[in-house]
Amino acid sequence: MPRQELTGTLDEQLATVYDMVQERMAQGKYSGAVHYAKEIIKVDPNYQDIQELLHQAEQAKRKQRWTLLISLSGAVVAIAIARGLGFAQDWQSLLFALIGLVLSFLITTWFFQRRKV
Repeated sequence: MPRQELTGTLDEQLATVYDMVQERMAQGKYSGAVHYAKEIIKVDPNYQDIQELLHQAEQAKRKQRWTLLISLSGAVVAIAIARGLGFAQDWQSLLFALIGLVLSFLITTWFFQRRKV
């Protein structure tokens, strides 16, 4: 990501970075949102609702990371099961991996949605 030189008063710069935090959140780029929120907090820890926004971004980033890890683990386990059942061809392993990935993703997403309530 290219560095962008901010201009204007400190309030204008904080507003620009705050907009960037909200933009990253909307795009699902939670690492970027966390980074920019922390930059705002370095300058003004009480700026608008930045503490709450940082908390939301960190939670979303954590959920995103866990969803990815569990989904990939599900694909690996599915391949191991396929090999154990005697499916040795590559296309069969890929099919099992896809099934494991999708099922793990759906289960993880369901779990996180359920925890929200």
